[in-house]
Amino acid sequence: MFILSKVLQALGLADVGFALYVGITQAHGMGNEYKFTGIGILVFLVGYIIEGLWVRAGK
Repeated sequence: MFILSKVLQALGLADVGFALYVGITQAHGMGNEYKFTGIGILVFLVGYIIEGLWVRAGK
């Protein structure tokens, strides 16, 4: 579970970086940037919550 949480956190960070790239390169990319940033934040938070639950369980 720990590895899964770290993978989700990495994917969330990568998605936020991709959102920045989309926002910079597309002429009207601000809406897409917000969408990808929101998805990235949610994926990161899922990984963060899983990691917290795993650590609190003492495993």
